[in-house]
Amino acid sequence: MPHATDPAGRKDTEPSLLLGIAFGFLSSLGPFAIDLYLPAMPGMARAMAADSGAVQRTLSAFFLGLALAQIPLGSLGDRFGRRRPLIGGLALFTIASIACAMATSLTMLVACRFLQGMGACAGTSSVRAMIRDRHSGHRAAQLMAFTFLIIGISPVLAPLAGSYLLQIMPWRGLFLLLAGGGIVALVAVALRLPESLPPEKRLRPQPMMQAYRGLLATPAFLGWTLVAGLATTVPFAFVTAAPFVYTQGFGLTPHHYSLLLALNAVTSIIATQFAPALMRRLGARPLVTRVALVAIGATGLIALAGAGAPIALFQAYSMLLFALSGFILTPAAISALDAAAGGAGAAAGLLGTLQLAITAAASAAVSLLPSVSILPLTGVLGVSFLTMLLVMAALGLEQARVRA
Repeated sequence: MPHATDPAGRKDTEPSLLLGIAFGFLSSLGPFAIDLYLPAMPGMARAMAADSGAVQRTLSAFFLGLALAQIPLGSLGDRFGRRRPLIGGLALFTIASIACAMATSLTMLVACRFLQGMGACAGTSSVRAMIRDRHSGHRAAQLMAFTFLIIGISPVLAPLAGSYLLQIMPWRGLFLLLAGGGIVALVAVALRLPESLPPEKRLRPQPMMQAYRGLLATPAFLGWTLVAGLATTVPFAFVTAAPFVYTQGFGLTPHHYSLLLALNAVTSIIATQFAPALMRRLGARPLVTRVALVAIGATGLIALAGAGAPIALFQAYSMLLFALSGFILTPAAISALDAAAGGAGAAAGLLGTLQLAITAAASAAVSLLPSVSILPLTGVLGVSFLTMLLVMAALGLEQARVRA
């Protein structure tokens, strides 16, 4: 029986489990590069005679590299296919990881983390484009959610693995392990991952520029991209502040707070798997609106508790926010890509750039604020969800205007 196709010509096939695992592994390199060294950050600050904010900027630099490389990689993917930019990005990730392990100053480490982020973004950007090459709508959401499931394992395993590995190796060894992961991914892509964009569907430079102009002129794409960025702010702003909030604010050891980070990640993983069904049942905009309202209420309550909030209350709040973020990420990303008027690579690249630019800004804001209190972190997260609610209202008005 022939497969049905959507209006863009994509085959309406069931997402492959093996393909989902492969996409998840490629997309998880970036999150793993973030989470693996979190337990080492306080020790790195002492070793380099730097304050917590300076070490946190290695995270901000990584996010910035992720953001800035998205558009070039998306354009190259639309022009030359998905495989070659992906292979080049993985090679850069591997080389930069080795350079991080050899860094002799914090400035050098920040620069190398920026390059590492640029390389890691090849996995995220290329995977989103490959999903859109093959699927749309609910089935794209299914594959995206399974990819997020694999990605979600990294915040569970990486901090725990980092805390144990630090007992047998210095922090530099963690970056060498990341380089090994890059090599594995590079070999797997070169030998086993097929091209998803045939030559006849690739774009010339002029159509690519038109694609970006079309995306920037599409309110639905921009709105959903902003929502995706605000949802990503939750875990990444949290992990920027968490090592110092947990250790200096609550007096926990790296191993103990790694267990709490793992609980946060588990709640996000579970929520992400329910997101496609909720999106299909409620619709993306009503789902995100309800989630934002719950998050704003929870943030208001934890802010009232202030600096005197016990660790149990803060952890319950953290798990709730990670779950709510998991409900949002898949609907926001799929809605943005479905609203796109250009090539899949251009859409995925611009989505990733804007999404991670928002994340980098939030991470930088957290790093510039006092790191031992929960109030700066909850302030950033509260503003994120309030903005998300306003964007949902604006999209609703735009949708009503178009229908009228």
